[in-house]
Amino acid sequence: MFFKKKNQERSLFKIFSFYNQNVHPDVPVYQKAVFDKFGVSINHVFDKRFSHGDFLNHVCRNVTDTDYIIIFDIDCIPTHPQWLQLLLNDLLEPRTIVGAAQTANHLRNGQNLYVSPFFFAISTAYLKELHYPDMNMTEDMDAGQNLTEHVQRNKGQVKYWWPTHIEEEKWDLYHPEHKRFGLGTTYNNAIYHAFYSRDNISARFIEKCREVTGE
Repeated sequence: MFFKKKNQERSLFKIFSFYNQNVHPDVPVYQKAVFDKFGVSINHVFDKRFSHGDFLNHVCRNVTDTDYIIIFDIDCIPTHPQWLQLLLNDLLEPRTIVGAAQTANHLRNGQNLYVSPFFFAISTAYLKELHYPDMNMTEDMDAGQNLTEHVQRNKGQVKYWWPTHIEEEKWDLYHPEHKRFGLGTTYNNAIYHAFYSRDNISARFIEKCREVTGE
């Protein structure tokens, strides 16, 4: 099933990605090249002051001229052109958050599962209904984790995208079937996340971008 724009003024979706001075300058260039290949625009936000949670709060609370917000970490990309339709199909049901499954192993003895802020999508109307949960990291929750927990408390739907390929296993995923994730993990055979490129460790990500673009 395909979505249609409601009118000319309002977009169906907008995609955002955040980076700061710690990211190698080639990383956003390569990320944009992948989105260009698939014919989709991405909005890069560069800010030296924002934490990851600050960026998420800023976008979720202030971007209201679109039906859906889609977030990618700066080292996260789609791997084939069908990714967007798959994502929009998952968003058809109201009151839903969709995104990559993650566990914060350093919190709650690793007994947590949430939609990661490195890749997720949600409707702006639903964010308003939820009163814009704070996305900042706390002593008990990772950045973005609070949004998933708000959705669950309000009996919304959480649609996880699961690891389908892992280049380098590193962490436990708190799930009985999908048990691991790590550096260079692909989710639902459609979304790739390198991890750590915000710390200027970018070779893995750039290599994957070149593979996807055929460079």
